[in-house]
Amino acid sequence: MPLTATLERQTGRLPAELTSFIGRQAELEQVRRLIDGHRLVTLTGAGGVGKTRLAVRAAGLARDAFRDGVFFVCLSDLTEPSLLAQAICEALGVGEQGDRPAAACLADHLADLRVLLVLDTCEHMVDECATLSEALLRSAPELRVLATSRQPLDVMGEYLFTVPPLGGPRAPATPSRTAGSATRSRCSPSARRRPSRDGRSLARTATRWCACATASTASRWRSSSPPCNCGRSRSTRCSPASEPICSRPSGRRTGLQRHQTLRATVDWSHALCSPEERLLWARLSVFAADFDLAAAENICSGDGLDAEHVAEVLTGLLDKSIVQRADRGVRVRYRMLDTLREYGSERLAARDGGEAGRLRSRCFEWYAGRLERARKELAGPEQVQWLEWFDCERANVRDVLGRVLPTAHPETVRGAMETLGRFWVLKGVLGEGRHWMDRLLETRDTTGPGWSGLLTMAALASTMQNDLAGGGALLERALAQAQAEGDRAAVADVYFCQGVAALFAGDFDLSLDGLDRADEIYRETGCDDVLSLLVEVFRAVVHLFENDFSAAVEHADRAVRLGEEREEFWVRSYGMLVGGLSLWLAGDLDGAVRRLRRALRTKRDLGDRLGITLGLEAIAGCLCSGGDHVRAARLLGAADRMRESTRTSWFGPYHAVLRDLHIDKTVEALGEARYRTAFEEGERLPLALAIMEALEEPAPAEPAAGADGDGASPLTERERQVAGLVAEGLSNRGIAERLTIAKRTADSHVEHILAKLGFSSRAQIAVWISERDR
Repeated sequence: MPLTATLERQTGRLPAELTSFIGRQAELEQVRRLIDGHRLVTLTGAGGVGKTRLAVRAAGLARDAFRDGVFFVCLSDLTEPSLLAQAICEALGVGEQGDRPAAACLADHLADLRVLLVLDTCEHMVDECATLSEALLRSAPELRVLATSRQPLDVMGEYLFTVPPLGGPRAPATPSRTAGSATRSRCSPSARRRPSRDGRSLARTATRWCACATASTASRWRSSSPPCNCGRSRSTRCSPASEPICSRPSGRRTGLQRHQTLRATVDWSHALCSPEERLLWARLSVFAADFDLAAAENICSGDGLDAEHVAEVLTGLLDKSIVQRADRGVRVRYRMLDTLREYGSERLAARDGGEAGRLRSRCFEWYAGRLERARKELAGPEQVQWLEWFDCERANVRDVLGRVLPTAHPETVRGAMETLGRFWVLKGVLGEGRHWMDRLLETRDTTGPGWSGLLTMAALASTMQNDLAGGGALLERALAQAQAEGDRAAVADVYFCQGVAALFAGDFDLSLDGLDRADEIYRETGCDDVLSLLVEVFRAVVHLFENDFSAAVEHADRAVRLGEEREEFWVRSYGMLVGGLSLWLAGDLDGAVRRLRRALRTKRDLGDRLGITLGLEAIAGCLCSGGDHVRAARLLGAADRMRESTRTSWFGPYHAVLRDLHIDKTVEALGEARYRTAFEEGERLPLALAIMEALEEPAPAEPAAGADGDGASPLTERERQVAGLVAEGLSNRGIAERLTIAKRTADSHVEHILAKLGFSSRAQIAVWISERDR
């Protein structure tokens, strides 16, 4: 089972800069001052001019002025405007609160905080960004917003800063709009990459273009994401600054014509591609984010491009830097920069015969087929791989749902949404799940046969967000339909969800009745759905809250055995958690600690943030009972920080009783002052280190402060060697092959490096290595 090396939330962190920042010092100083003096600053300019890079660097310099943090939200992959507030909540770690709108939760969270919020690539949902930004600025007096967009947000108090091309003239400043002077620069040597052997590489093109004229995106062709598509949302208000793929000239008059605009540069590169490469380029634009080879072969082949030739043609696009590698661990992935994807989308739309619509339908059918297979394997040995797959494909699935949900075939939609419901529940992204299921329920007739499964998953999501009334109504409809159709498996799912709803409502007898009825049908029908495995976990939880600890341990052990028999990990680890809690309350401290640590290791490997939170809290309770009150308080602090980003519990509202018990005992032992000190230390502790402390794994040689590159390295010689290979771009499997070590050993090395340096991504390791070498 692969280790999850990145445990800290990455979405809201400023992206690491993998190339040197050369030039734009004047603009950087001006933007930094504007952030101090204005609550909303929008960096505008043509696509590819460097708005994102300037915003990231300016936000990094301003970090010390914002005591509660600087958060970066990239909107380029978000094609559903109604999920904007949800995306920002995820970036800030703001958890879902029942059926409250995400915007309201976000406003409450920011009300008393001093935060800089960077909203990147707002142009394709400019109206939504404007409305939400204005609402947040009104409700949070100390909030600052730095936005990048090809057009203004047009919000009261907005200060516009036009970002000129490098080497271009200074734009005239006005009371409401200013533009900094541009400074000429050469591409940093660290930004260069090997061109294709025939000299036609887009990387070489961009390098010469950068040296001769605009240089606006030279390093961004290779490393970071440029602004997203303009015109991709119905709400976009077009302006000259938001033309698709910058068409306004910027650069020396004496430069080659093909280097004078980004449009001309991309046109030139497109002309150098073979017909098959041009066709694949256009068709790959259907992906909203990175993709794998299997998806490209199945979705983009046909009508001029054979499936067996897709890999070869894709290699050609890689050589020309049209497509980039975007591996996630051992998964080989590919992506196109947003500007190039937008260009491909224009080419696809221009093709005759409605090919774009057919391709999107084919894309949905491909993902629907993958989801159908996932549902059959989600409770078995392939579970971990499917959870990782969902993490990789979430943006693509979200995009295709927004495009085809109202018109896709009902049977295909039902099957896909039922499986997605399971993924959303397992991954704890219930707000997004409810968004899509509510939209489907509003736009499609769900009174006919076959819809009970979707109604059941919608009810489960509502229940877990404490919307018991809404969930109950959906379950009544689902049960009536399932019974009318004689679908016993669907009836069992409804009984299971009714048992969970009764647990959340505090009716333990009714909960056990629903779980027992579901289990009886699951056994009779031989059901192997992941929901059937959860029955024993919830039975254990009910007995735990009834103080019948022996029965709770018995059912928890049965859940673990079922998981072992199926070779799955997610349900099994929850069985370990509930069993450990039961043993702790029963007085078996040693047995509880052993089980809880096994569960926490598994949850760390799975990247299950909710499970990690519960594990840290449970181990904190054991430490408190064993007299180690300081460490207990530290783990409670770390868990509390995690809880802000989950806000969901598999155990219902009664779990808060156990948490309060941990806290009360620790405060009583330490006193309020000492408890608060230790608790706040835990809140600041990197998650990887908090888990290592809970598991009593060897502590890092030096604290994370050593990550700044000053003084001796906190890494061992072997870890420095591994870090160097990470900087070269090798995956963990590639590192293992290079060093002739086991894959798990390489996984462990990378995780220890992240923990010691206090980092959350491999890109940060690469930057750290580069800085130390320099």
